[in-house]
Amino acid sequence: MAEKKDFMSELARQVDAKKRGEVEKINSVDDYVPKKRRVIREENQEPAEPIHPAAPEKTPVPEVPAEPVKPQPAPEPEEVPETPKAKPVFIMPVKKEEPADEADDDDLYDDDDDYDGPESFAEEKLVRVDKPRRQLKPAGIALLAVLGAALAFGIWWIFFAPHIPMPDFVGQPVSTVSTWAKQNQMESGVVAMAPAEYSMEYDKDIVIRQSVAPGRKVKTNTPITITVSNGPDPDEEIEFPNIYFMTQQEIQDWKNENKLLKFKLTTQYSSTVPSGEVISYEVKNGSEDMFTRGTTLNVICSKGPAPASQVTVDDFRGKTYAEVETWARNKKVLLEKRETNSATVAAGNVISTDRQAGTTMTEGDVLIVIVSKGKGVTLPNFVGYTAEQMQAWQAGKGNNVTIIYTEKYDWALEGTIIGQDIPPGSLVDEGAVVMLTRSLYMPLMETHSREWLGQDYLQLKKWVDDVNGKDRSVNIQAGEYIGGAECSNEFPTPGQIIEYACFYGTSDLADGCGRPLNAYSRIGYKISTGACGVAPPPAPQKKDVVISTGDIASLSTIQSFCNSNGMNCSYTPSDSGPDVTITVNGAPHSTGESFTEMIKEGDTIAVTYNKTPATPASTSTSTPTATTDGGN
Repeated sequence: MAEKKDFMSELARQVDAKKRGEVEKINSVDDYVPKKRRVIREENQEPAEPIHPAAPEKTPVPEVPAEPVKPQPAPEPEEVPETPKAKPVFIMPVKKEEPADEADDDDLYDDDDDYDGPESFAEEKLVRVDKPRRQLKPAGIALLAVLGAALAFGIWWIFFAPHIPMPDFVGQPVSTVSTWAKQNQMESGVVAMAPAEYSMEYDKDIVIRQSVAPGRKVKTNTPITITVSNGPDPDEEIEFPNIYFMTQQEIQDWKNENKLLKFKLTTQYSSTVPSGEVISYEVKNGSEDMFTRGTTLNVICSKGPAPASQVTVDDFRGKTYAEVETWARNKKVLLEKRETNSATVAAGNVISTDRQAGTTMTEGDVLIVIVSKGKGVTLPNFVGYTAEQMQAWQAGKGNNVTIIYTEKYDWALEGTIIGQDIPPGSLVDEGAVVMLTRSLYMPLMETHSREWLGQDYLQLKKWVDDVNGKDRSVNIQAGEYIGGAECSNEFPTPGQIIEYACFYGTSDLADGCGRPLNAYSRIGYKISTGACGVAPPPAPQKKDVVISTGDIASLSTIQSFCNSNGMNCSYTPSDSGPDVTITVNGAPHSTGESFTEMIKEGDTIAVTYNKTPATPASTSTSTPTATTDGGN
């Protein structure tokens, strides 16, 4: 007899199995037969425990009247989201183990009516069992939503999303925008250029702004606007500095700071301007007062002296010094000229140099050049030479020097050489200047004992001045050394010399005036204050007399002039010189000279005449007397 089935326990087990997705169809309590079965789970699930495990053998117990079992309310199933229909599960019959005792089999399956299965395992068949629909959990629904969103995003990403990253073009040349557009196959016209703007920050043709931010993704048809710099404003005024007081680097910094558009700085070598300083500058198309960024400014700065190069010395022997100067100027070599006499090299030609021909020297170095002054002239001892001896020496061959004479009072004969500035025996250059001193002899004051009596004292003083003017070392003096002025009937005109005497040095001996005078002689004189006693009659009025060239044509003409006009004329013969020489109003005039002088009747005229005149006398050949006083 079959055991009584526990429906409630089985129902509870079925509920648990349902939660696990393991459902077995049972029509009724009576249809339930415990079977040894194994559930094969879908996919990779582990095999479930046998739905009907083998029941352990029971120990017989006495029957006890069973109390009616109260049905327990089944737990409410949890709400599970609807899930797709589960695949059918096939339940494989499990082969039961062979019992140790056949009686046990009868106890298990003693009611043939209650068991619908095969009598043996050989007759078992696979039975398809439909499982109830499986409801999805929230996690599953979320997963499906994520998968759908991912699919939609993928479609959008592939066909609609922008994929081109926008670069940062600010500060880049505008050409980089064109290159980027071509590389990314941007549609024509999507990249637009805005009007260029002046900018101090960015140079010309540099991007200063873009409409799409860097890093943003764009498509090939996304509109993009680029703004490019037009450089700094060329018309903006800039303060012009003092260029000459700036260094090259300071000028460059000023140019960069103000972004000058037409600035040019060049350098060149200079031996006068230190390196880095300004040599010159030029402002074009503008001025320093109205200087703008677009004004042209050209600056030249110094690189310092040019590096010296090597120069090969030529053979200059026998060449002129002018040729050496031309070579030195072209080769940038300095010259030092030294001259010496040479009997073999012509004057002005090169004798030698301090560097041999073919050797090298550096530009800027000094080349010493020895130049010939000719063979030269050896000077003799000229002291004691007379005028005739000097003429003979100068006429000699090779004595080509220039002689300049000075004159001095000396006891040597007049015209004798008494000194020379270059010592005797000296070798001088041809054409050299030699200074010689000739003797004037000593001053000759008078030609007769009464020469100065009756003369105005100022005439005597003038004569003294003329003597000292030729040689100040003689130092002749004239003054009132022999007493004051006094009246004189012999010389009634005030100022006339009525007495005179000569003293040597400090001597007070009035011994007259000898010929010649000594140096440092003093001439003392006494002058008239007028006639004594009766007042002298007034002096007759002297008339003006004109003397001119024709009056000194010869000795006779001047004598005739003196006699006819009452002149006080003195005559001095000479061995040479013009026919006639006169001195009037302090000025000398000679025969043949064109002149006109205004003098007073009775004035003194000093006449010097040549004893052998070139022009014969026209009216008289007699020798004039020593003194002509005009008949007075």
